[in-house]
Amino acid sequence: MTHVKQAVFITVVCLLFGVLPGYAADGKLPVIDGKLTVATVNEEPITLEEFNRAIAASHESRRAEERAGRIDYSKIMNRLINTRLMMLEARNIGLDELSEVKKLVADYSSETLMELLLKGQVRGVKADEDEVEKIYQEMVQEWQVSSVRFAKEEAAKKFEEKIKGGNNFEEAVNKALEEGTAEEGEVGQYLKDKDLAPQVAQVVAKMEIGSTSPVVAIGEKGFIILRLEGKRFPAEEDAEAMERARRQVLNQARVKAAGDYYEDLRKRHVKIDEKLIDGLDFESEKPGFDSLLKDKRIIVEVSGGQPVTVGELTKALKQKFYHGVERAIKAKQVNKKKYEVLERVVEKRILLKEAFKQGIDRSDEYKYRVKEYEISVIFGAFIEKVISPDIKLNQEELKAYYQENSEKYKLPEMMRIKELVFEKKSDAVSAIEKLGKGTDFNWLSSNAEGQVDKSTRGLLKFKGELLTVSSMPEGVQKTMSGANPGDFRLYESPEGYFYVLYIYHLIPAELRPFESVKEDIAKKVFKDKARKAVEDYADQLREYYPVKIYAKDLQ
Repeated sequence: MTHVKQAVFITVVCLLFGVLPGYAADGKLPVIDGKLTVATVNEEPITLEEFNRAIAASHESRRAEERAGRIDYSKIMNRLINTRLMMLEARNIGLDELSEVKKLVADYSSETLMELLLKGQVRGVKADEDEVEKIYQEMVQEWQVSSVRFAKEEAAKKFEEKIKGGNNFEEAVNKALEEGTAEEGEVGQYLKDKDLAPQVAQVVAKMEIGSTSPVVAIGEKGFIILRLEGKRFPAEEDAEAMERARRQVLNQARVKAAGDYYEDLRKRHVKIDEKLIDGLDFESEKPGFDSLLKDKRIIVEVSGGQPVTVGELTKALKQKFYHGVERAIKAKQVNKKKYEVLERVVEKRILLKEAFKQGIDRSDEYKYRVKEYEISVIFGAFIEKVISPDIKLNQEELKAYYQENSEKYKLPEMMRIKELVFEKKSDAVSAIEKLGKGTDFNWLSSNAEGQVDKSTRGLLKFKGELLTVSSMPEGVQKTMSGANPGDFRLYESPEGYFYVLYIYHLIPAELRPFESVKEDIAKKVFKDKARKAVEDYADQLREYYPVKIYAKDLQ
């Protein structure tokens, strides 16, 4: 085909489910519609499968520190029952018949059918181990770099010219630090790609060992120049990196398999009228865009399925430019998109046809997911149209929440710290004494004896960056307690290194103004009120819709 690109970008969502805790019934549960049932709401069953899925979802969402101890199944059961009660009431008042609800469910249904179809096609795909090893090596290799950072591009450019003129890099860095034109410098530091800013990693990957980079902009931090000293690979395998590499290669293989599968379906089932699509002008005054919406000429024939008409493509283009197709027509953007949009329409048509052919719409997985989504959409509509209008917020209760939860709205204490690291405590103490007498920190960094090699693994590196004190190791936090700008503190790490920490900038913790967090507070208070209103409403509905719980020992 001349104009329509064959490359199709298909998103394949491949979820791997581990073994999660579930409810094991001690007593005998009734079987309703062929499913073990834990409860009924107005005789509509809540199955054991649904209950265990809700338990798994709850387990996944809980924070690690909350996972210890026995699960309280009763809360999960109560949530499922309350949701069913709301659904019954929502259907009684016709919320499930709203056009926006139906569209959301229909769209999700189609997406789920296509996703499950493609998941089935890629289930047996395996990662190429040679490619895994290649990606792994790229992930774990470490670059040994020396660097110097400048606040101003002009200073960085001048430094670059000196290096091009033959000046020694390390000597030039030390001189720039002494003169104050450079902000900081690192010598022979080993770094992985993940430790480098993306733009820096791209530059380093193209450098030869012994070469110096051009000036690289690093955003608010200024400009940096690097010298590549060497590279190395860790002696021991990094299991986490190997797993990431395997996952990356496997995902790529799955996407390729899905694309190949789609292309095969396309070749076997699709015939496109290229002359017709090439000749369609959606930007011309005649016949006009609105007229094309009614055009029933067939652009694409799909064997065993519905064809694609000019009118359907026109409608899809209109939806593509949801901010206004008239504006897109004036900007000459519509015709450029007609092939891409047609491909999306064809893709959906083919994949849905194949999904129905394979009976995916009859699978338990599809039915469950669509049912759960429909419940969430209708429940959301119920909250919006029935619960929310009765919830009122006032300034006094928002301010009361602000006062009661003031710790949540405090800006954290932040510091800029520079560090010197020594093997011996006596050398660190000596350095602090010299600094206290006025010795320049940068000069001492380059000249003090007894410092630990900066490329040593596990060293803390503050680099003068603005950091929250709470993000620092516990021992450092204690050392920093009560510090003021200009102070020098001595910290001994668990590894036995002695750090001289220079606090040259401090932003104290302070409570954020009420007005700046008012919107966030309003959302939280509203959410709490809505949850309480739902529970109260559900309690009232239990008087009209009978609830039976068959699962026992839920505490």
